[in-house]
Amino acid sequence: MKRPVVITLLIVALLFVAAGIGAVAFFTANRGFPTNNPFDVRNVPAQVEESKTLKVDAEKPLILKVADESGDVVITGADVDTVQVKVIKTAYDSSQARADEEVKGIKYTIEQAGGIITLKYELPKSMNFNNKVTTVDFIVTVPTETVVDVENNFGSVAVQDIQGAVDISNAFGDVTAKNIEGELTVQSNGGEIDIQAVDAGSKNVKIDSDFGDITLEQIKAKDVSVLSNSGVVTFTNVRATGDVFVKSNFGSISYENGSAASLTLETDSGKTSITKVNIRSELKIDNGFGEIELTQAMANSYNINSKSGGIAIDGAKNNIKAHTDFGSITIENAQNATLDLTSNSGGIEFSGSLGEGSHIVKSDFGEITLTLPGDTKLNVDLKTDFGSINSDLPITVTLNGSASSDKNQIVGSINGGGGLLTVQTNSGGIDITVIK
Repeated sequence: MKRPVVITLLIVALLFVAAGIGAVAFFTANRGFPTNNPFDVRNVPAQVEESKTLKVDAEKPLILKVADESGDVVITGADVDTVQVKVIKTAYDSSQARADEEVKGIKYTIEQAGGIITLKYELPKSMNFNNKVTTVDFIVTVPTETVVDVENNFGSVAVQDIQGAVDISNAFGDVTAKNIEGELTVQSNGGEIDIQAVDAGSKNVKIDSDFGDITLEQIKAKDVSVLSNSGVVTFTNVRATGDVFVKSNFGSISYENGSAASLTLETDSGKTSITKVNIRSELKIDNGFGEIELTQAMANSYNINSKSGGIAIDGAKNNIKAHTDFGSITIENAQNATLDLTSNSGGIEFSGSLGEGSHIVKSDFGEITLTLPGDTKLNVDLKTDFGSINSDLPITVTLNGSASSDKNQIVGSINGGGGLLTVQTNSGGIDITVIK
């Protein structure tokens, strides 16, 4: 071996020995790895509580802004003339001593400028990516007349007993809002949203969530809008003087007890259920895959569409348009209904009274049964390609140049005639029975 190569190898070996001696000395001096080393996976917590009271002008509306990158936020309105802030700092490390030392270094800010109070916590830049991140919880009591603006990344947010607009943006964590008098806006990337007892007056309630169930209970507002990529949406006692719009990509939608000028529900996959809701104009439902059930859902008009799933309506009136590609349509206890019903594959059943105007009931594959009052007056055009036609209401058959009467088609009138009822099925019988 040549001499320069030997010298090089000896130098490298000496460097390794020196590095080893330095590491031993370093760890001896620091009693092991330093705080926040990137290899620690133990998560020993340390916690410190701090409090601060801020004086405010009770006669002027207060604005509270909270920006918390990691931690829970709780805001409560009360009959107070100060702002009381409780801060809970939590740190994690490989030993209690190190966690106790680290928690002391957590920094946050509380700023006051006139009637605006800002609480802020930013995550420190840390080498330790294995331990849990440090958190700062803000627990705040404010005067009831306060405008609240919260931006939170990781942690839950709860706001209650506030008379003022509330705006919550939360990346990951549950959101709760209760007893709010004012406009409410909530945006969440992931976490459950629970909204109760909100009176927005002439303002709106708007909820937007990527992943998580959404519950609204006892809500009053002008417009109510809910968007959900994935999660169950539940409305109870939601009343809007304007419009209600709900869209869920993956998740069922239920709405019980409420009212609105118009109601639009859209879901790509999930059941849609409406019970005891009054709509002054149009009730519109678009459902990709799932059943649609309406019980005592009263509207001026209905526009119900399902790509795959049955449609069941109990108690309806006025204009009813319902279509399903794969599924049956069942309507009962209808009042003065004007029908536009189509099913590509499934039977159709209707029971109730018909209003004035023309009616169309069609099924490609399925039986059609209409149960009507005995005094119903109609002109009828009944046709089936494969099936029989039966009517308990006597039909006076009429013939003209464009219509005929045979075993697969009947054109005529009932009780002297009235609006035109057209019933067609490619495969299935047609039955007209009398309400008893």
